[in-house]
Amino acid sequence: MELLTPQQIWKGYDPSALPLNVNMLSDVRRDGLREVTAYFSGPTTTDGVVRVFARCLAPAGKGRFPAVVLMPDVGSDAENIAVRLADLGYAVVMPDYAGRRRDTFRYTVYPRSLVTSEWAPERLTEYPTDLRFNCWSVWAEIGMRAVTYAASLDFADGERVAVIGAGVASSAALKAAALDRRIKCAVMLYSNGRKDARSDDAACLTYKVALADEAYAPMVRVPLLMMIASNDSDGKADDMSDLFSLIPEETGSRLSVSERTNRTIGGAQQSNIRLWLDKYLRGGDCVVPSVPEVSAAASERKLYYNVKADPACETELFISRGTDAPALRNWSKAVLMLVGDGEYIARADVYDAGEKIYAFANARLPGGISVSSPITEKLPAQLGVDATPMTTNRLIYDGDAGADDWTEYTRTDASTPETGSGPFGIGGVMATRGTLGTFKLGDPAYRGKEGYLLQIMLYSETAQFVTITVKAEIKAGRYAEFTHTESVSPEDGWRKITLEATDFKSPAGVCESWEKVFGLTLSADKTIIVASMLWV
Repeated sequence: MELLTPQQIWKGYDPSALPLNVNMLSDVRRDGLREVTAYFSGPTTTDGVVRVFARCLAPAGKGRFPAVVLMPDVGSDAENIAVRLADLGYAVVMPDYAGRRRDTFRYTVYPRSLVTSEWAPERLTEYPTDLRFNCWSVWAEIGMRAVTYAASLDFADGERVAVIGAGVASSAALKAAALDRRIKCAVMLYSNGRKDARSDDAACLTYKVALADEAYAPMVRVPLLMMIASNDSDGKADDMSDLFSLIPEETGSRLSVSERTNRTIGGAQQSNIRLWLDKYLRGGDCVVPSVPEVSAAASERKLYYNVKADPACETELFISRGTDAPALRNWSKAVLMLVGDGEYIARADVYDAGEKIYAFANARLPGGISVSSPITEKLPAQLGVDATPMTTNRLIYDGDAGADDWTEYTRTDASTPETGSGPFGIGGVMATRGTLGTFKLGDPAYRGKEGYLLQIMLYSETAQFVTITVKAEIKAGRYAEFTHTESVSPEDGWRKITLEATDFKSPAGVCESWEKVFGLTLSADKTIIVASMLWV
């Protein structure tokens, strides 16, 4: 197959050239919002036209509102974010790109020649034979045709349009930001999940040159906000960080990493999308911090990180060691020492100078956008750093440590949990609305060993079941989850739960050893408090 560049593939393409042929299905007003559903014409091929199903939400009032083309991840529920955006005064257009499926009778209809544009898991691994008409280019074209459709609506302002793509659709948002000059800004949420073979065969090379995100990032011409999760289960955090580095600096694009999360927006990043859209679609006065700078150097054969950020920002540095797999990392917050105007230094312990150590910085103005440095990767031995003697810690967590190294997860977000007290005034970390999680068990200094028992001191305000889940690496970069359930009651007071690795089970078997465990979560319907966690 001939090698083609994105410029060659899309030469002469105009997303507004062909008629939309809109077929309106419904137009109703309720709860202060206007909802429109319709079909419009998308990509055109020799055997037909893609009929794109779209659902729109906008304020019910009169006027033309800034438009947001929202393309959620396959299988995700975008209702909350769509309603939230509409409540903020945006006209939201959600084109379906997944195609035929069983959970709805309304979906995008593809002609026979484009049947491989319908979503299926194999889309993440197969290599297209047609570089112009394949799922990745067709989904991008659907996004750009949705911009054309938005401009045709009497309640949307076609001069102020943004594109948001999540998961699989993040590639469509990136391509639109690179190709469609009508777009004012864009947002990418997480990676597309693509699983490319590390191969130099012709099909792989052709895909990388013509269709991969890396081919389009240098073409981006609008401010793009790339939001990623540090522990995304697809293990793409490093790749997404590298991808961001390819976007031209002059676009004003930013990277934002939600620490200790998996496909979830962190607490400090919750306002990012709202502020980004307000700035670039409405001329809002939000100040976007500069990209933090992180560098590493040796001093007296010890490793130090230097961080430079806007002086007015709250700045944090996160460091991980012990594994190269992004999904498995324990991101510990480093102690930063102020040494100048917006300049910091932090020492990092190195347990093995021959193993890589990773770091990134987050910077955020009060109430503003949280932005991140790219994730850095350093090999201490190459910097002339000696290993720090490692002291194995049996105490994984104690209430005096507060909530650091913990995250509370809900269905829609993640945040630093609260701390509270139980019987006898003993304090600890709390889960009040979701699941408590930590990756600290994967840190070399806290990792369990053969013969260890895990002891958790827990208090529950109500009688309920608590599900404890451990995540253990089963192959390089891949993990499985194993669970154990305990019945707890306030009558227990502080309940001491002592567990062996084999107490944790899954349909595939049992957790065989603590040595491969890197993460733990505790889930309950009502509030629980964890006072301590240690190896005995």
